Amino acid sequence: MGIIGLLLHASFDLTLISVCLAGIRRSTGLTLQPSILSSKSHQRLLGYVVGVGERLFDVSVALMSAYPSVFRREQPPPR
Repeated sequence: MGIIGLLLHASFDLTLISVCLAGIRRSTGLTLQPSILSSKSHQRLLGYVVGVGERLFDVSVALMSAYPSVFRREQPPPR
């Protein structure tokens, strides 16, 4: 696998992880603390990656809401 393939694979994996983190935050309220990273530039990068995941999550929900014949909203089970 060439360098381009490796970069594409890594960016796709990072995107999937960020969307999963956004879904976890939306459904449970749990989120990563940027203070776990020592460097300010790494904290900014984490914020950027999580922000990309949030935007992709929003786009996915909007697309799924646009097709009610394919996707349906279920009521959450009672607690």
